[in-house]
Amino acid sequence: MAQHHPLFVQLVKAATAAHVTLYRLMRGALPHPFLGRHCILLTTTGRRSGKKRVTPLLFVRDGGDYVVVGSWGGSDTPPHWYRNLRADPRVIVEDHGYVTSAVAIEVDDPEEYERLWQRLVAIYPTYESYRRRTTRRLPIVRLSPVGVAPTGKERRI
Repeated sequence: MAQHHPLFVQLVKAATAAHVTLYRLMRGALPHPFLGRHCILLTTTGRRSGKKRVTPLLFVRDGGDYVVVGSWGGSDTPPHWYRNLRADPRVIVEDHGYVTSAVAIEVDDPEEYERLWQRLVAIYPTYESYRRRTTRRLPIVRLSPVGVAPTGKERRI
């Protein structure tokens, strides 16, 4: 059972905060050190705190949707962002300066899951080692834009 050391978690938090700042300043033009240019920022609402939480995530597009996976490096514990969106599926997606509200929908259909899994692994093969490392099923989530950002319309920042 894979678990993350507390020091690792603190380092990830610090690196995430730095990346979010740079991503927003450069509108995603600076590639993420691990995710490259296939990176969005996902804002969820903390399930206990109610605070907005921002996480950089690898994604693929499927139609008009963004597709992400809750891998947390193969940990047996799901990532916080995933637990947050299970409590409140209304999210914000930032994609290279474009911001939109979206609804998170977990992929349950086995055929759709496998098709999307193959697309995700194609751009980040390490997902396969994450899947082997954990006992849980890594959730795949569709982020379906609803066309309304917090300001009342889709917008670029």
